[in-house]
Amino acid sequence: MNDHTQGGTSAFSWILYFLAGGVTGASLALLLAPQSGRATRERMQRKLSDTAGSARDLKRQLIRRGQKIRDEARHRVDDAVSALTGDGAANLAG
Repeated sequence: MNDHTQGGTSAFSWILYFLAGGVTGASLALLLAPQSGRATRERMQRKLSDTAGSARDLKRQLIRRGQKIRDEARHRVDDAVSALTGDGAANLAG
């Protein structure tokens, strides 16, 4: 299974599902809220702020993971180049 997918769904799709769920939940809460308009708007503002914070955290995590994958790939390519050019021949033989 590819590291970039989970059960056939890409990380980008998961982010979109997460954000769509947040918007849907916020909309339903607004429509079904038994509170005054002002209290509902304040509550919605807090919820949307929390959702935005979660999305920023998720973005940071994805960026860090992408950087780790990139760094690992660079290391592997450098090792392969060294092995092919003879710099790493002793490492391969030994």
